[in-house]
Amino acid sequence: MVAVCCSAAFVDLHPSRSASVPEANGSNAAGVQLLPESKSANLSVPQLGTLATELVARSKDVLPSGKLSNSSSMTFADISAKWSELQSRLLADDGAAAACRADQAACSEAARRYLAIVDVGRKREGRVRLGWINRAVNMAVRPVSDWAQYGLADFWASPLQTLANGAGDCEDYAILKYVALRELGILPDDLRLVIVQDDKHEVGHAVVAVRYEQRWLILDNRTMAILNAEDVSHYRPLFALDQQGTRTVATAALDRITDR
Repeated sequence: MVAVCCSAAFVDLHPSRSASVPEANGSNAAGVQLLPESKSANLSVPQLGTLATELVARSKDVLPSGKLSNSSSMTFADISAKWSELQSRLLADDGAAAACRADQAACSEAARRYLAIVDVGRKREGRVRLGWINRAVNMAVRPVSDWAQYGLADFWASPLQTLANGAGDCEDYAILKYVALRELGILPDDLRLVIVQDDKHEVGHAVVAVRYEQRWLILDNRTMAILNAEDVSHYRPLFALDQQGTRTVATAALDRITDR
């Protein structure tokens, strides 16, 4: 996939350092501060609708993606190749984090930052844990396009690469959250990285979906709120990524991304 995140729409999404703390148990998502989409953005929780189609079986078809930041189509082959290539770097990150836990002298600054984010989540439980991980990652990473950072149209960084730079685009936020939640014990069947088409901004985007109490929740770098997947309307899922690889998704509801 080329240029998942539109940098022009993304550059103002970084939260201020005074952003509110994540939701407490039972609190309403509307009580959590949203990140502005622009300097004049409406800071209310988006009014979210539902979508309704079944998950499509794995295929290599090009999916209609709308107008992306570079007007390119996203293909199954592109996404699958990037996800597969990333796995070796995720394993290297796992080794570096394990070495850091065993010996502080072996820690890089990026590994320290990663373990600090994981430890923030470990001290909480349930939905509150998800909120803290979402906020911790959103606060730790500065939004920068891949062109500006790597000179590439699209590069999927590992968590330690993202934290070493302190910057990334939407899929880098999502990868970091996905890996942190995996380390915190979220079951593989309850965790997905989802590539969506943002029909509101006409760009591709990446989010994390987590199943909690039989309900799918969305972690997004654009907001501190934890969103209910069944309410999403302007995010049209295209690809679901997990430990089993990559699957294509038609206009499926985000709360049904695990159907096989």
